[in-house]
Amino acid sequence: MQYTPPDPSTFLSRLAMYPCCPATTTGEQFRRALASRSEVVLILRANGLELAPFISQAHEVGKLVAVHLDLVSGLRGDRASVQWLSESGADAVVSSRGHLMAAIRHERMTAIQRLLLARLAQLSTGLAAIRRSAPDIVEVLPGVVLPEVRHLLPDLGLPLLAGGFVRTVDDVRALLACGALAVTSSKEELWSLPYD
Repeated sequence: MQYTPPDPSTFLSRLAMYPCCPATTTGEQFRRALASRSEVVLILRANGLELAPFISQAHEVGKLVAVHLDLVSGLRGDRASVQWLSESGADAVVSSRGHLMAAIRHERMTAIQRLLLARLAQLSTGLAAIRRSAPDIVEVLPGVVLPEVRHLLPDLGLPLLAGGFVRTVDDVRALLACGALAVTSSKEELWSLPYD
């Protein structure tokens, strides 16, 4: 029987329960993330062809898994890779590629589009891409800039994640206070702290 991921609203509610989501880059770090309080684990780096056992381990302990398509090795930014992630049991897919959001949703996974804000000039282009692709969630990168640029972001009617350079408890609290639903971080000491 093929696994069916939760709908985006369920994914969002699970994400918000413990809003500092582990962003993992190694198998060992992923295993430690499974012991965190977070309901969702993000796989940033891994061998894409070996994801299914990791995702299965997460599901066995009741966690959801988001996979970053652009950073996982062995996969390309195309529909075949989206289908591969669906067959591997992924609950959500993160990508900067707006043209893949419809394919991700078609496979019944939650679509998370990254909005890179390294330069102010990228803002209007990124926002136009998000309006065209209609993801379920927008992840602002680097997340730590969100408090400084929040006033520049129109209300897209989409929940925001903040990821990148999130290093301290104060960073997490500031991001949640300025409207992020959740934060992604590889800093393990942040994963299980209460932020309410």
